[in-house]
Amino acid sequence: MRRFLLPFPLLFLAVQVLADIRLPTIFGSHMVLQQQSELQFWGWAAPNEEVRVLCSWLPGQSFDARADRATLKWVVSIPVPAADLLPHTITIKGGWFDLVLENILFGEVWLCSGQSNMEWQPAWGNLTISEAQYEAANDPGLRLFSVQRSSLPTPQDNCVGHWAPSTRASMRQFSATAYFFGRMLRDRLGVPVGLINTSWGGTAVESWIPEPSLSSLAAQLNRDDHPVWNYGRAGSLYNGMIAPLKTLKIKGFLWYQGETNTYNPEAYAGLLALLVAEWRKDFGAAAPFYNVQIAPFQYGAPKIGALVRDQQRQAQQKIANSGLVVVSDIGNIHDIHPQNTVDVGYRLAAWALSNTYGQQGLPVSGPLYRAHQVGNDRVRVFFDYADTGLRALGGPLRDFELAGADQQFYPAEARIEGQEVVVWTPQVPRPVALRFAMENTSEPNLVNGQGLPASCFRTDNWRVHFPGIRFGLQGLSPEGLALLRLNCPDPDYTVRYSTDGRQPEVSSPLLAPGQALPLAPGGKLLARVFDAAGTPAPAVDTIVLSPHQAFGRTCVLGTKPSPRKAGNSAALTLVDGRFGGAAAGDDAWQGFEGNDAEWTIDLGQMQTLRSISAGFLSATADRAFLPVALEFSISADGRAFTSISQQSEPVPSGDTPPQRKVYRAATTEKARYVRVSARNMGRIPDWSSSKGGPAWIFADEIVVE
Repeated sequence: MRRFLLPFPLLFLAVQVLADIRLPTIFGSHMVLQQQSELQFWGWAAPNEEVRVLCSWLPGQSFDARADRATLKWVVSIPVPAADLLPHTITIKGGWFDLVLENILFGEVWLCSGQSNMEWQPAWGNLTISEAQYEAANDPGLRLFSVQRSSLPTPQDNCVGHWAPSTRASMRQFSATAYFFGRMLRDRLGVPVGLINTSWGGTAVESWIPEPSLSSLAAQLNRDDHPVWNYGRAGSLYNGMIAPLKTLKIKGFLWYQGETNTYNPEAYAGLLALLVAEWRKDFGAAAPFYNVQIAPFQYGAPKIGALVRDQQRQAQQKIANSGLVVVSDIGNIHDIHPQNTVDVGYRLAAWALSNTYGQQGLPVSGPLYRAHQVGNDRVRVFFDYADTGLRALGGPLRDFELAGADQQFYPAEARIEGQEVVVWTPQVPRPVALRFAMENTSEPNLVNGQGLPASCFRTDNWRVHFPGIRFGLQGLSPEGLALLRLNCPDPDYTVRYSTDGRQPEVSSPLLAPGQALPLAPGGKLLARVFDAAGTPAPAVDTIVLSPHQAFGRTCVLGTKPSPRKAGNSAALTLVDGRFGGAAAGDDAWQGFEGNDAEWTIDLGQMQTLRSISAGFLSATADRAFLPVALEFSISADGRAFTSISQQSEPVPSGDTPPQRKVYRAATTEKARYVRVSARNMGRIPDWSSSKGGPAWIFADEIVVE
C-alpha cells in the first residue's frame, strides 16, 4: 500500500479545520446572558463530532450534542439563572482543543439599532459628555458588543464583533445613546447589563426588515432613487447584522432611526410595525420596543421630517409593549446629529425601568395626542401622559394650526385648560382638521408637569407629501434651445408646467410622457406635481438654466459614476446648466463611490478661454468628501492635454456642515477640449461614523467661460 504524507504545517491545518470547535462571535468571554432564560448555545464542529458543554453555575451537569453532518452545527439548551455579579465560565469539550469562555455574567441584554444617531460614538466628537460621565464608564458590570457593518444578500448566522467590559476607552468606541441607556439601568437595577449595538448611519428602515416580508413593496423598492440602495438592498442589513444575533436571548429593543425615511415618510408607521413584528418572531413576542422620535431638522422638502415624527407617534399606538421618546426639546435644527445623547439614553431607560421593570415615579413621556372634539369654532384636544398637568414654556402655546373643509391651514391660538388644550382662530370658523408642530423645524413649547415635550400630531389624512420631479437635459435643438426631460417617478401623478412665470395650475399645460420641452438658456420653467384628483403639490419646482460655453456640449466620462448616482442628465449632468444643493440626494450631483473621476468636454471649436470652474459637494455625514487633488487641463486636438492648474484639499479631521465648494482655474489660452480630473481620498477616515467605507466624490457643473 502506498502512503502519502502531508508536510507537518499542512497536516496541522487540515486537522484544525476538521476538528476545532468554533462559536459564533455573539458567544464569547465577557458576555452577558439574559437572566432567567433558556439559552440556545451552539457552534460548529467536524461532522458527527461529539461536543460536551460544561457550565460553572451547574456543577455536575453536562450538555451533550453531536455536530450535524451537513451543516456542521451542534446546539444545546442551557438554563440561565437569576442575575448576580459573579463571573462564570462555559467550557466546550470536543475536537482537539477545549474552548473556555470566561468572565460571563447574568443580567439584562438589550439590542440597540438604527442609523447614525444610534451609531454615533463619543470618539467621533460633537457630543456633550462630562468628565465624570467618562469616568463612570469604568464598570465591569456593563458589557458592550458592537456588530461590524455588514450588508449581505442572504441571512447570515455569524457576524464580526466581540464582547468587552465597559471602560472609558471601550465606551468611547460605542453607541453613546445605547451606553447612557445601559448606564441608567445599571445604576437603577444593580444587575449586569449587556448592550448590543447593531446600527449603521444613513440607512433606511427597509434595510433592517427581512426582504421576503417586503414583497408587496417590490415596485417602490426597485426605484433607482430609493435610499435602500445606498447600502445594498432591502433586507441586506437584517441579513448581515440582525439575523446572526437571533439565537441570543434578549430583554428588548432600542431603535433610533427615521431620518433617511423622509424619502417616503407616510409609509413609516407601517414599515416600523412590520420591523417589530419580524424581529419579535426571531427574539420573542414579548420583547419591548422603545423608539426615539427623530429631532427637528431643516430638511430640504417641506414637512417630511414632521411627517416621519408623526408616523413614529402613530406606530407606538400600533405596536404593543412599545414606548416613544420625544426629543424636540434637545435637538438642533442645524445639525442632524444632536449633541445631547445623554438625555436620549436616559429617556429610553425611563421607559424600560417603568414599563419593563415596574419601577414607579419615573417620567416616561410628554403629552401624546389621544382624541379631539370640535365644538362650534373651537377644537378641544385630549392627551395621554397629561395627568401631571400641561404647561407652556417661555410664552403662549405655539405651533397649532386649524383648517376648514378647504384644507387651508392657518396658525391658531391655543389655551391650556387643565389636562386639555383648546384651539381656535377667527380665520377658520368651522374647523375640520388640527395640526400641531407639523413643520420640519417645529420646536413646540407644550410640555406636561414633568417637563417632557409633546409629540407633533395631525388629525387629518390629507395628502402632504408629493413625489418630486426629475429633471434632465436631453440635448440642444438645432436652434440652440435646451431640450428638457421632466418626469414624476410615480405614475399616479402628473406634471403641469408653465414658461411665462405663472404658477402651474390644474389648467396649465400637461407634460406628455416622453415629451421634450424646449427652453432658451437663461429661461425659466415652473413645474408642479398633481395627484389623480387634481390636488397640487404645495411646492413648485423652478428650473433655471445657467448658460456657459460648455452648456449642452459633449462630455465624455473617464470613469463611470455609481449607477444610482449618475445624475439627472446622465453624461450631460455636468454641462446641463444646473447646480447642486447641499444634499447628495440632489439629482444635479454626479457621484463616484471610492473612485477617481474625470470629465472631458468638447467645446465644438477652438476658442479663447477665461476660466474653468467645477463644483463639488462636502457632506461628510453623507460620506461625500471633496477631492484631495484636482487638475484642470486643456487641449486643441483632444489627445495632448496641457495642465493649467493643480489644486489640493486636505483630508478633513472631523465632520463639517454640508457645503458646495467651487474650484476655479484662470487662463487666457485657446482650446477646444477641456478636462477636469478629480482624485478621490479612497477610504473614509476613522473619525467618521462611516469609517473604512469608500468615500464619495459628488460633482455638479463644469462651467467654461
